[in-house]
Amino acid sequence: MLNLEQLQGAVAVAKQQFALILKKYPNLIPKKVHIPQIPYLVIALPGEQIWIDCSPRDILNKIPAMVIDSSAKTKGLALLTRIKILERQAKADADVKQLMNEFEQLVAQLQYDGKYQVEIRFKYLAYEQIWELQVDDLIDRNLTPQGKANIRIVLGTLARFVPDQKAG
Repeated sequence: MLNLEQLQGAVAVAKQQFALILKKYPNLIPKKVHIPQIPYLVIALPGEQIWIDCSPRDILNKIPAMVIDSSAKTKGLALLTRIKILERQAKADADVKQLMNEFEQLVAQLQYDGKYQVEIRFKYLAYEQIWELQVDDLIDRNLTPQGKANIRIVLGTLARFVPDQKAG
């Protein structure tokens, strides 16, 4: 279980490791493309993923299973439902703002599942580099499927990246 501060710390450490990967494997980013197709990080488990920089609101909306069941999660989900309804109906901004303030106060009580994984997603497939990366020490080789039929690269679990608590 991770609190918000630990989650944010884990994300920061994972992003540092990702920067090392991009430096070590520059061909993961194509040179002759008008729009950069830079690989990016997600937090994922099979069937679920979210962009690594998503807010607690987005996490609770898009992959609520990542948030540990608690009264704070239940209240947070209820608040988000009420906010969505008011936003759809274009109701009073003051009401939405008050509910958002309540949600923001609740965020510190939420706990996150540390078994979710930090994974790289590719817009451009530099297969040779991806295959080299599969066996690199910068990634979790136990969680990353090995072989040329696979392009899934797992850096590790969120729990692994928590500063001062890298086991788990």
